Amino acid sequence: MIRHPFDRTPLDPAILERMRAIQPASLGHYLTEGIVSPAVRPLTSGKLIGRAVTVRQPLPDALPVHLVLDELQAGDVLVIDRAGDHHIACVGEMVARAAHAAGAAGIVVDGIVTDIEELREIGLPIYARGTNVVTTRLLNVPGAELFGPVIIGDVIVRTGDLIFGDANGLMRLPAAFDLGELFGKAEEDEAREVEWRWRLGSGTRLADLNGARRAQG
Repeated sequence: MIRHPFDRTPLDPAILERMRAIQPASLGHYLTEGIVSPAVRPLTSGKLIGRAVTVRQPLPDALPVHLVLDELQAGDVLVIDRAGDHHIACVGEMVARAAHAAGAAGIVVDGIVTDIEELREIGLPIYARGTNVVTTRLLNVPGAELFGPVIIGDVIVRTGDLIFGDANGLMRLPAAFDLGELFGKAEEDEAREVEWRWRLGSGTRLADLNGARRAQG
């Protein structure tokens, strides 16, 4: 099992506060990269904001995920790349409860989970491709990687990246990315939408509000 070094620099609390106040889709108006495939979808409710801690688990071995649980800190998102295995579940009730007890913000699996009713009861935001009844086992075989780059829904995710999602989907934002200008645009858009809701209800056409009619000439 390969363990990659990673940086534990805390996230800026101001960035997290701004993320809590906006929708991921408001950033999605401006981003073309980092948008996770909708095949990796929310299976429980709740907004997901946190720092990725990654596992690449190509074999049906439960050990890598159990070891990473010991490394989770408050605000982390456990991100698991099953390397194309969309049949065997690597997360169930006990993994989710352990992550929740460690203060994790959520779990993202490019693969399958189980115990969906219990996962919803725990209340941790969880994204995956679906559910099944067959699970990983403690095999202690080589092949896994901890804290290195993984691929989640066609997007490269590194430990330390920001993970941002809600019921509409999921995105990855590089930890080193300058988010100030992007957040500013999203905040302006959401403030403008408050007025637009009222004006649309009063009969104004959307094409007049957003400039589509002017763009048509």
